[in-house]
Amino acid sequence: RDTLVYGLQWGVMMLSSNIFLPLILGGALGFSTEMTAGFLQRTLIVLGIGSLIQIYLGHRITMFEAAAAFWISTFLIVGQEGLGAGEPLETILSKIQFLYLSTGVLILLFTATGMAARLRKFFTPLVMGTTLILICLQVSGNMVRGMFLSGDGVADPRLIAFSSVLFFSVLFISFRGGRLQPLVGLAGLGGGWAVYLILGLPRGSVVSFPPFVLPELFAFGMPGPYWNLLPLSFFIMMIYLSNEITSMNACGEVLQVKITDSHIRRGAYWGGILHLVALVFSAIAMVPAAMAAGLVATTGVGARRTLAVGCVFLILLGLIGPVGAFFAAIPPAVSYSVSLAIFSRIIGIGLKNVHDAGLEERSLIIASVSLLMGAGIMFLPAGVFSGLGFLSGIFGNGLVMGMATAIGLENILFRERKLAA
Repeated sequence: RDTLVYGLQWGVMMLSSNIFLPLILGGALGFSTEMTAGFLQRTLIVLGIGSLIQIYLGHRITMFEAAAAFWISTFLIVGQEGLGAGEPLETILSKIQFLYLSTGVLILLFTATGMAARLRKFFTPLVMGTTLILICLQVSGNMVRGMFLSGDGVADPRLIAFSSVLFFSVLFISFRGGRLQPLVGLAGLGGGWAVYLILGLPRGSVVSFPPFVLPELFAFGMPGPYWNLLPLSFFIMMIYLSNEITSMNACGEVLQVKITDSHIRRGAYWGGILHLVALVFSAIAMVPAAMAAGLVATTGVGARRTLAVGCVFLILLGLIGPVGAFFAAIPPAVSYSVSLAIFSRIIGIGLKNVHDAGLEERSLIIASVSLLMGAGIMFLPAGVFSGLGFLSGIFGNGLVMGMATAIGLENILFRERKLAA
């Protein structure tokens, strides 16, 4: 009985922390309600399957998978550039599929050669903090737009008032919500939607689904030969491996498990496989979630079997048709307001990482230059680097350029010199 109760608690937390991300991407890329519902359900299924694989075959730590924030940013970057250049949605999704394929293969190659664990030294707290800040800056524009603008792209005073109140309410719960704090995402979506309906604000279309729905495979189509995106895949791979290592260390500390190269190698290997699974299911790619350490620390329950129950719960939800239809019908003002509050915590983690690196002049210069470079490129019109061929995928991506600048300054130009004893 206790296993079932704690397992459902894991499942609800996994649902709460991931449910809004497919909604963000569906709105940003112009998905229909049906597409968003299917996307959401496939993501839940992959989330459950991926977590089961990792806890029993991969890293074997009580730590669930979560939709990767850097993949959310990648979706938005590729989508914004494609829509700005007049590309059809099918082309944009084909590019995403190529990135899944190439990133998964690169992760497998780096794991097989033993290089995965060696990348740890390049991703210092300063680099990771700068990267997290850039990820949040990248997605913030779409979030604020979804909160305040109506369907015709004009600011609506009613939406501005509603979204502001919901945002600060969710922000308060995330800091001082007591028992609601671990469920802040789910509470914000449910409560916000209820108030939205009571106020009679503009609603979108509602679709009906059969009770039981099997996931559509390759719903995004097959990956195309977009070789100019390979540099982006390389940087995504490095971010993935760094996030994986960081999350493992956080959970290992709570569980009192020493994280070894064997943990990292197994986790990275199956992480590469799961990128290919995300390709087949056309879902959001996953990464081990450091937030799992928080639940283990709060409840004191670190048994893998309880997490496995939560994973099965997620898979079953993904197969129930009305679940996807229900969440896909949530208005953008609700989902984006909740998302912005959640991402404010992520950017806080980034600022803390920068602070932990020290506030001496060297660290401040590296962070400042990297953020200016990355954010500056984000403000440029889409397609300005199209004349650079395959390099456009690097120079036109503010996140990649900002992170590359931080890595270069931290590890090469301003590398700290160790004094001889």
